[in-house]
Amino acid sequence: MDEKTIKNTPEEAVENTSLPDDSSVKDDDAALDSFLSREQEDKASSKKPMKKSRKTLLIIIGAVVVIAILVAVLIFVNKQPGVTQDETAQPADITQSVNDDGVHEAAVVLDENGKLLKDGAGVLLEYATADIEKIDVENESGSFTVISSTPEDGSTVYTIKGYEDYDLQSDIADEIATHSANIDFIRVIKLDADLAEYGLDHPRATVNVQFKDGTSAVIRVGNEAAGEAGTYISFGTTDTVYLVSNENVENFLFSINGFISLSVTDPNEDSDNAAFSTMTISGTNFDEPITLVPNTDEALEAAYLVTSPVSTVADAIEAGDVAGNIRGLHADSVVCVNPTAEHLETYGLSEPYATVKASYPDTDITLHASAPDDNGVVNLYNPDKNIIYTIQLAAVCWAKTSIDLLMPENPLPAKLRYVSAIDFSDGSSDYSIDVKTVVEEVTDDDGNEQESYTSTASYNGKELKEDDFNVFFQNLQAIKNLGKAQGSGSSPVMSVTLTYTTDRSPDTLKVYAGDSTNYIMELNGVTIGTASKSYIDNLIKGAQNLIESKTVESL
Repeated sequence: MDEKTIKNTPEEAVENTSLPDDSSVKDDDAALDSFLSREQEDKASSKKPMKKSRKTLLIIIGAVVVIAILVAVLIFVNKQPGVTQDETAQPADITQSVNDDGVHEAAVVLDENGKLLKDGAGVLLEYATADIEKIDVENESGSFTVISSTPEDGSTVYTIKGYEDYDLQSDIADEIATHSANIDFIRVIKLDADLAEYGLDHPRATVNVQFKDGTSAVIRVGNEAAGEAGTYISFGTTDTVYLVSNENVENFLFSINGFISLSVTDPNEDSDNAAFSTMTISGTNFDEPITLVPNTDEALEAAYLVTSPVSTVADAIEAGDVAGNIRGLHADSVVCVNPTAEHLETYGLSEPYATVKASYPDTDITLHASAPDDNGVVNLYNPDKNIIYTIQLAAVCWAKTSIDLLMPENPLPAKLRYVSAIDFSDGSSDYSIDVKTVVEEVTDDDGNEQESYTSTASYNGKELKEDDFNVFFQNLQAIKNLGKAQGSGSSPVMSVTLTYTTDRSPDTLKVYAGDSTNYIMELNGVTIGTASKSYIDNLIKGAQNLIESKTVESL
């Protein structure tokens, strides 16, 4: 919550200040006479000692000036409004009463001369929270009402009127009830005070507590005291000012948004509900909607697939971040509850920068995000909860993703055991390699059943060296996407088609000439990025070595 400017004005309380006694004054005079006598003697003897004596005198005078300044500062500080610390302050004597209007009052007991002798801690009001009927709070952000209800055979529950259907932050309404039923203070600041000096002529909050016995209590919250010593309040109808701890009144200063839970979406309670079946991302930040689905094809080493606007394996890291930023989201703040169309426009959500729709086994989730501000903060709207929140853009990766970021880092993440053929072309020669895999069930040392597979490859009926073929296939898997491609090529310098033993359609990667360092890659007819020219050239050389029964180097 925003800190308020504190008015520091003199207080009429007088602090005990120790003054020097007569004996100390006489001792000081004697010391000065002795010093002056010695100075005269020094003048008669030589000039050099005289200079030393003058220097000593100046030091003493300077020290006296410094001490005087410090004393003045202490006196000034102690005259600021009622926040001096007094370890010996005695607990205040307080009489509690109820006036003719049923309002609780508190009066500080004075001595026979009508003066305050005990200004320490005390209690203004003592009730059980279950005795509260309702609490009306009006502050600089608006107003709200806390109401209580006690179900049969249950404990009293406190809710915010009109917001019963919204999840509140844990126990926050209970805390308001606690601080409304029991009002303790740290110190009595002033009787018959000028309330304006303490921000109580226009309180930051006014609290009206209605009890089940028909009585009520009024608390007004003023400024914070200097040095975070506490907050000034008044109680009932008197002009007496008290100092209370900040935590006792902080909830009275909240706006209604401060009570709403910051949970944007619920986490999945069951691991079976963790994975979405489909996710679509759209909005003004996207030329076309992007659709992601989990990969269910065992032939690929991939968690997610992009199915539109292109069909490709999704980058593992980017897709994982996108998928992980939907369930269990926790916002930084609540900015609007039950927004109108005007509110949505104000917060940049009438035409969202990004919208995500994800379907899970147990629920469907839709979220809208505004464009980020200069600090990377977006407004996030959950239409199911009808609340607008603020959250860091980094916490909602789906709002800043793109089809380029979702392009796979490794365009051919195939599992060898599910590959039946590899058709390879280097632009001038074509090779068709047949692959056969034998799968066996084996038992490990712990008695667990596991699958073991062996893959062999042949070209024109001739079996290729197993080690060299395995290295060649690993080099295919390791082709790395270096980023967005500029332009496209006319004829490929390399082409690879993988055919599978599963129902998956063949994947074809074509590589075209690009600039002096990178080639352009196209997967299944869609340009996906670039690859290192030297890597592709070495891969082509490795394919030729494989066919010629030469050693294939790992890249």
